[in-house]
Amino acid sequence: MQKFRGVKIVLSDEWRDRISEFRGSIFITGFPGFGAAGYIATRYLAMKLSLPRIGAIITRYMPEYTLRDERFDIVFPYEIYGDLERKLIILVNHALPDSRIRTEFAETIAHWVKDLGIKLSILIGGLDSRLREGDEELRWLATSTCDVVLKEPKMSRGLYIIGPLALVLMMMELLKMKALVILPYAEPLRPDPKAAAIAVRKVCELLGFHIDTSELMSYAKLIEKSEKIRREAEEVSKRLSARADRMYM
Repeated sequence: MQKFRGVKIVLSDEWRDRISEFRGSIFITGFPGFGAAGYIATRYLAMKLSLPRIGAIITRYMPEYTLRDERFDIVFPYEIYGDLERKLIILVNHALPDSRIRTEFAETIAHWVKDLGIKLSILIGGLDSRLREGDEELRWLATSTCDVVLKEPKMSRGLYIIGPLALVLMMMELLKMKALVILPYAEPLRPDPKAAAIAVRKVCELLGFHIDTSELMSYAKLIEKSEKIRREAEEVSKRLSARADRMYM
């Protein structure tokens, strides 16, 4: 695997020597973007499938907070979940990578996934609901080597995918990897559990299993609450850092 100095994938002891067994698996990830659809969907998938946490990603500019959620007392900003029986790896990004490290973050993910021999990557984002053109629930896009075709219309030409999801997609295209982007229409300024549910159902359709999405409404409210706490914690951290800078000038 190509090494990147500012981003490190750390696997737990029990999985470090078994990671090669995931060859031929499906990789899924998303980020807090429009409607937080990618984040809510991936976190919900990992929870409902009861996937074990097999590792985390550490970056040079690591978010300075953690939280306790429905499964773990200590949650990392970027967590890797895996299931050998289902041949599935899910990267749950509770936060956006710092802008100073995002390209390296995307490169690390793409190279790691390629080295693992993943057969298909599914990237989940959100598409601004104001851009809806018909009655479709989602749009999609794929890398040039991906042979998966959805019944829904492709993303219209001229529209942008932005943020770390775009970076991961571009890196996977450069590495000639099979990657599919699922973009349910989402409310841009608030968590959108309906968009996340559309993404979860599409993933289930592609992979051949079923997950009940009825809990997503209450789950999204829990995430919205934790996001508010996270933002407040970040503000406190920034104020403390600024105060420390003044003290040691």
